[in-house]
Amino acid sequence: MDAAGKKEEFSIDYNDKGVFLLVYSTEDSSADLLDLVLKELTSKEITEYDLEAINSAIEEKTNKPIKIAEMPTVEEVLLVPPKITVSMTRDRMKANIQIAKDKNTLEPTYEMVMEAINNSNVTYGIDEEAIKAALRVSSTDFLFAKGTKAIPGENAYIVQHVDIKDHGKPAELEHGKVDYKNLNLFTVVDAGTVLAERVPFTNGIEGTDVLGNTLPPKPGKQVMLPLGKNTKALGENTVVASIAGQVILENGKLSVVPTIEIKGDVDLSTGNIDFVGSVVVRGSVQAGFTIKAEGDVEVYGTISGGTVEADNIVVKAGIQGMHRGQIKAKGNITSSFVENAVVSAGKDAVIGEAVLHSNVSAGKRVLVQGRKGTIAGGVVTAGEEIVAKVVGTQMNTTTKLEVGINPMLREEYQVVRKELAKAETDLDQVQKSLIFLKSQNIDDLSQEKKEVLLKLTKAQFPLSAKVESLRKKIIDIEQSFEDLKTGRIRVSDVIYPGVKIVIGSVLKNIREEQKYVSFYEEDGDIKTGTF
Repeated sequence: MDAAGKKEEFSIDYNDKGVFLLVYSTEDSSADLLDLVLKELTSKEITEYDLEAINSAIEEKTNKPIKIAEMPTVEEVLLVPPKITVSMTRDRMKANIQIAKDKNTLEPTYEMVMEAINNSNVTYGIDEEAIKAALRVSSTDFLFAKGTKAIPGENAYIVQHVDIKDHGKPAELEHGKVDYKNLNLFTVVDAGTVLAERVPFTNGIEGTDVLGNTLPPKPGKQVMLPLGKNTKALGENTVVASIAGQVILENGKLSVVPTIEIKGDVDLSTGNIDFVGSVVVRGSVQAGFTIKAEGDVEVYGTISGGTVEADNIVVKAGIQGMHRGQIKAKGNITSSFVENAVVSAGKDAVIGEAVLHSNVSAGKRVLVQGRKGTIAGGVVTAGEEIVAKVVGTQMNTTTKLEVGINPMLREEYQVVRKELAKAETDLDQVQKSLIFLKSQNIDDLSQEKKEVLLKLTKAQFPLSAKVESLRKKIIDIEQSFEDLKTGRIRVSDVIYPGVKIVIGSVLKNIREEQKYVSFYEEDGDIKTGTF
C-alpha cells in the first residue's frame, strides 16, 4: 500500500490496483460520511470515482475494502523552450537578450539565442563570445551587440606662415648679444609671399547601428580664408600677398599695407626700420637710427643724426645731420632746412629755408627758395640747376656750387666701368682657353678637358653679351654727361664772395657780391646773366 488515509469511521487505501474504501460501523449518518469520503478523495486530487460503490460501502458497512476509483497515473511533464526576447536602445546602438524561464522550461542554449537574434534583424556588432559567457553563468539579461558610432569630421583651420606676434624682439648677435636697434617690429613680405593656408575640414567616418544601418557622420565646419586688403586666394586654400608691404592681422583677416606708420619717434622703442613700402613717422628720427624703405618716407619731425634711404623723402621739420646722418633718395628730397648733413637725391632736392654746412647733391635740381632761401657752407651739386635766394655769407664762408654733374650718374659710371673691366678680363681668359683647347686634337683630349671645353664654349656667349651691354651703358652715361653741360646756377637775391662755382669742368670764384644773377657755361667760360 502506497498511502493510507484513516478516519475513525472509514479508511481509504491507495495502491497500484486502485483506491479502496473500508467503512467501519459508525453512528454517523450516511450523508455525513459521504461528505467526509469525498473531501478525502478531493484532497488526493482524485476526481474520477465510483459514487455508487462509495454509497454501497457506506450503507453495507461490510468491513471489507471496496474499490471506488482507479489510482490516477502520474503523467510526464513536458519542458518547453524558454522565452527569449531581443530588445534595443532607442538609438539602436545596443541590443540586449532577456530570457524568461521557470521549472517547466528548458535551459537556454547558444543555438536558441542565435535563432532569436536572427529573427530580430540584429546583424551588426554581435559579440558571440559575450553570448557564450552569459549562458555559462545562466544570465537572463545581457548585452550581446553594440553598434559603431559615427566619428565627426574635424573642423577646417588656418595655419599662418608669417609671424606677426613676436614683435619687438631684438635681433640676436654673436656671443649672445642683442641689437636693440633692430627690434623686428614689423612683419614685411614681398608680393606673392604665402601668408596662410587653410587645412580643409574632413567629412568624418560613417558609423553602423546594430541593425546594420549606416550612420552618416557630422562633417567638420568650414572656416573662411582670412583675406584682407592687398591679399588674394591662390587655389582654394592659400592666401598670398598681392603687394609688398607690412602684414597686419585685423578682425581675423590678414592684410598687407604699403605703409608703416610710426606714431612717435624712430628710436629704441622702434629700432631701425627696413620696409618694402612707405614709412610715415609722426615724430622724429633720432641719432644713430636708420630707415630704409623702397617706397616713400615722410617724417613730421626732424631727422637728427639718423639715416634715411627711400624713393622720395619729405622731412617737415628739417634735417639736422649732426655730422653723422645721411639722407638718400632715388627720387626727390623735400625738407624745411638741412644742416651739417649729407643729402643725396636722384632727382630734385627741394629745401625751404636753408642749406647750412652740408653736402647736398641732386641728379636734376637743388631748389632753396623759402623765405630765407640760403645756401651757406658745404658743397651743393646738381645735374641741371641750382636755384637759391642767398648763396654764401657776408663772412665769406666757403661755399661750393657745382652743376653739370650728376653725382649718382657719376657713381654709376664708375661702377659700370669696373664691371666692364672685369667682364672683358673674364671674356679674354675664356677665349684664350678656348683657342688653346681647340688647337689640340679633340680625340686626344681627356674627358675632363672635354667637359671644360664645353663649359667654356657655353660661358663665352653670355660674357660677350654682357660686355656689349656694359659698353653701350657707358656710352649712354657719357652722352648724359654731355647733356648736363648746359647746367645753370640762379641766385634771386645775393651771392657773396667766398663762393666757388663749377659748371662742368669750368671753375669760377666769386670775388665780389653780386645780385639777381645767373651763371652758365659758354665757350669754356662761365658767363653771368640776369636771374
